[in-house]
Amino acid sequence: MYQVVTRKTDNMFNTNQFTGKNLEGLVRIALTHRELSPGVAAAIKTYRVKPQLTNAEERQLAILDSAIADGCIVPIMRA
Repeated sequence: MYQVVTRKTDNMFNTNQFTGKNLEGLVRIALTHRELSPGVAAAIKTYRVKPQLTNAEERQLAILDSAIADGCIVPIMRA
């Protein structure tokens, strides 16, 4: 009657799946799920240390930081 859905929990902490994603896509993932997983956070960190950010990237990081500060996105920590 009911179908049990199982998920591989390893994917939540697998940063390889986010490698090569653009910053906008990463910010959208965080906004959509209302949480910042360790994998997405690690991928975003590569943009934060980038020496020359574009105006769009600076704006996207500002949106992310604002959403975190307002409590719209909750950072998830590894246990």
